[in-house]
Amino acid sequence: MEGETWGTMARQLGLITRAQARAAGLTRHQIQRRVASGAWLRVHAGVYRNAARARSHDQRLLAAVLALGPGAAISHRAAVGVWGLYGYKPQVIEVSRPTSIKHPIAGVTAHEARDLEPWHVTRRGPLPVTTPARTLVDLGAVAPAHLVTKCMEEWLSDRVVMIDALRAAAQEHAGRGRKGVGVLRTVFGERVLGDLVADSGAEALLARVLADRSIAAPVHHKTTTAGRSISAELDYAYPAQRIAIEVDGYGVHLRSRETFEHDRDRQNELEIAGWRVLRFTSRALRSEPDRVAGQVRRMLADDGRR
Repeated sequence: MEGETWGTMARQLGLITRAQARAAGLTRHQIQRRVASGAWLRVHAGVYRNAARARSHDQRLLAAVLALGPGAAISHRAAVGVWGLYGYKPQVIEVSRPTSIKHPIAGVTAHEARDLEPWHVTRRGPLPVTTPARTLVDLGAVAPAHLVTKCMEEWLSDRVVMIDALRAAAQEHAGRGRKGVGVLRTVFGERVLGDLVADSGAEALLARVLADRSIAAPVHHKTTTAGRSISAELDYAYPAQRIAIEVDGYGVHLRSRETFEHDRDRQNELEIAGWRVLRFTSRALRSEPDRVAGQVRRMLADDGRR
């Protein structure tokens, strides 16, 4: 009895429901005694936490799921936080379940999602959470399109979600009157890269920055051979003009001395081979897109004058 109770709480970040405790063999009186002694603290109706366990955001998310009962899952903005998005740390406790929600839960944004199917839910450790594709559908209902785009591109580049999964999610939820799927269909349909996947969200953003300013689209992931038979895959290129464009993330290019040295040697060989290289940071693309586009336009114009 005690072992099963502790095992459940260990798996659930120090949490247990009344139903789980009873199933483990505890009586109603034993549960009440634990609460009265302060060993267990009531989180929501029928949900308790071990007072000795440190509180965390994940624990609050799981407590909300347990309070909503079978079929519930972390969703919407909270699910984005579980899957991860650079610079985005939502503190909202947001969950969904496929059946009606009769009573509000304090501090929890709960969604009644009649179309939430078992295959829309997976697990990240102990957390039941909507799949990345389903999360993007839901996100469009509560967040602006630019956040859906940012999330989609970063998850595609990190292989959190795949193109086919996005297309399937958009098709599955089409015609159901859901605002979120309309947003996903729009941002997915407007991808400048089509079905190609960038190596980072910033790399995908560069294609959008240029397209929005009517600058000719460069070739994505152009492979060329520089001096000393060095094979270089360029983020973007205008091959006819031998103009290369590289998008630099602070972490990627400075993660080791070897990578730092290789990048410099690679660029030197490209320059010797006649390529001109433009480099942009992710910060510049997000905060100064006009300056970035202006430099690309000037480089192309300079090539024309030559």
